[in-house]
Amino acid sequence: MTTCYADESGTDSNLPIAVVASVVLDDPGSFWLDVEWTKVREKHGIVGAIHMREFTPDGLFKSLTHAERRALFADLVKVIRTNKLVTLAATLTAEQYRRHFTGLTKLSMYGACFANLMTLVGEAMRIYGSHRWPLCYVLDAGNQYKKHIKEGLPFFLRAYPQVAGIAFESDDNFNALQAADVLSWAVRRQLSGASFGHGFEPIQELFDEQHLDFEYKEEWMQGVAETIRAAESSPVDNSASKPEVLTNPQG
Repeated sequence: MTTCYADESGTDSNLPIAVVASVVLDDPGSFWLDVEWTKVREKHGIVGAIHMREFTPDGLFKSLTHAERRALFADLVKVIRTNKLVTLAATLTAEQYRRHFTGLTKLSMYGACFANLMTLVGEAMRIYGSHRWPLCYVLDAGNQYKKHIKEGLPFFLRAYPQVAGIAFESDDNFNALQAADVLSWAVRRQLSGASFGHGFEPIQELFDEQHLDFEYKEEWMQGVAETIRAAESSPVDNSASKPEVLTNPQG
C-alpha cells in the first residue's frame, strides 16, 4: 500500500494561490518516518506535535534560538528525505481556478487544487511503477477546508478510480501529516519569495531530486475540470460522504 499524506498551507493570506503539498510513503517508509520523527522530537525536547504555525513570534516554539531551530529542522528534513518515495505539491492560482473550475458546485478553489494534486500523484505513481497501487490519501482532520473535500469525496473517487480511499486524521497523532505541514509551508514560502533564514535554512533541502515539480499544462487542468464535471453530473450515493474514511468501491 502507498499512502499520500497531504496538507494545505494558508500561512500567507496575501498570496492568492492554493497550495496542497504531499509526502508519499510506502508501508516501510510510513513506519520508519513515524519512529524517527518521534526520536527527533525527543532529542530536541519537543513535547507534542510539530506545527509550523508554532514557530511564529507568538507560537509554542518562539523561544528556540536560530541555532536550535536549524538543528531541529536539519534532523526533521533528514527523516523526510530518508523515508519518502517522493514529495510534490499542487498549486492553483485564483485566475486558474476561475478559468477552469468555476461552476463546479462541489469544488472550491482548495478542492480544485486537491483534485490537481491527485492528478500529479498519479503521474508520480506512473514514474515509480504500477506496483505502487493501490493508493490512499490521508488529510488533516483539522484542515479548515475539510468540508470542501468531504463534499466532493464521491466525485473525487469516481474521477480517480485507482484511489482506494481518502481518510481524515489528526496531525497531532500522525507524524507524516506533520511532515506534510513542513513541506506545504516550504512550498508557500518559496512561492512568496520569502527567505529560509533564521534557522529555517535546512527546509530548502526538501526540494531535492525526489521532489517532483510538474510543469502545469492548461490541458491538464482542463482535463481535471472535465473529469470532475462528468462525475458531478452522474448519480452518486452521497450517503457515503459522511464517514471520516471513505473507501472507493472501484479502487
